[in-house]
Amino acid sequence: MDSTTIFTLILLTFGGLVVVGAPIFAALGVASILGMFLQGGINALNVIPSILHRGLASYSLICIPLFILMGEVMARTSIGGKLYNLFYVWLNRLPGGLAIASVGSSAVFGAMSGVSVAGAATIGRFAIPEMLKRNYDPGLAGGSVAAAGSLALLIPPSIGFVLYGEMAEQSIGKLFTAAIFPGLLLTGLMMGYLYVLIKAKPHMAPRGASRVSAAERWAALKYIWPACLMILAVLGTIYFGIATPTEASGIGALGAFLIAAFMRELSVKLVVGILRSTIVTSGMILLILAAALLFGYIMTRLMIPQKVIGLVAELNQPGWMVFAISLLFLIVIGMFLDIVSVILITTPILLPIIVAAGYDPIWFGVIMIIACEMAVITPPVGLNLYVIKGIAPQITLGEIIRGAVPFVLVQMLCIIILTVFPSIALWLVR
Repeated sequence: MDSTTIFTLILLTFGGLVVVGAPIFAALGVASILGMFLQGGINALNVIPSILHRGLASYSLICIPLFILMGEVMARTSIGGKLYNLFYVWLNRLPGGLAIASVGSSAVFGAMSGVSVAGAATIGRFAIPEMLKRNYDPGLAGGSVAAAGSLALLIPPSIGFVLYGEMAEQSIGKLFTAAIFPGLLLTGLMMGYLYVLIKAKPHMAPRGASRVSAAERWAALKYIWPACLMILAVLGTIYFGIATPTEASGIGALGAFLIAAFMRELSVKLVVGILRSTIVTSGMILLILAAALLFGYIMTRLMIPQKVIGLVAELNQPGWMVFAISLLFLIVIGMFLDIVSVILITTPILLPIIVAAGYDPIWFGVIMIIACEMAVITPPVGLNLYVIKGIAPQITLGEIIRGAVPFVLVQMLCIIILTVFPSIALWLVR
């Protein structure tokens, strides 16, 4: 059986299993094992243990459960609420100040946790009731928090970059470094969009009669110390060469527990909940990674990336067209798969094509993560949309989608800027 036929059967098997409700890791794993069997017979399956051991027994993967653990501690304590209050008292004078404060606090929370869902859920619990109480448009309230939560995917430390770095064999530290300016850029673009929107449609975010005094603003600054400590503990130790990303994840997890203990918010019940959620989330990610390793192996055996590169070369399309098609593919597949699956499945296929077209793999990692940000706020599988619906049942899912979808255009604008000026991402790395 030729490789093209086997590849087609793999895709059909994967798609069919997903449609009938099989977990992503099971669908991808079964499809990959089927491909290995069709390509080399029963004896070809003997390599599965070595593939999984070689891929999963990786020192850099230790940071995944540790970053998740750190994010869970941040999400289940009052740190998120106090962080939002800090941005609220400083930005409430702006048009749409509460929504803009949601973006700012989500960006800083993302720099502490690296988990998109945690950011959306934590900030949303405080921000959405405040916005609705002040008669904000429900779609604006829910959509802005859903989109702001996605910033945790781009702003380091991001689990998305860890997964991409593992699959692309790129330095996680360099990926974190490359994401700094794009993260600030996208945060600024989201804030700018909200400012312009509310200026044009002030009825969507009425200004309240209450005013925050200067004394209250300065008093709120005392809530910033946990964020500063966490960012210094994780990103500071990485960028100053004190620790590797993996070591920094351990420092961050320990630091999160120490801060929560200092604030007297730890309890046995809370710690059990944190550990249980960390184990479930980490297990899910690592299971998908294991299936993706098998998928990458059979793709290499079938020489699919090389054949796709050859096909692209025969089409004689310019590099920007190759990149545009790859980006469109990422956006479309992100509408139907979770971000972990998007990164792990598409990287072995797209990265060789992108590199052959003359693009930097570190730069493309940043672009891929922004595309994954689009995935978490676009239906039908936009995870942040359902998180916001869960914490704000009074807002309809349609309203949340209506408020979040315009941010996809903001993210696309960010990608265009990074494409025209790639040095925004690469300057610090170089």
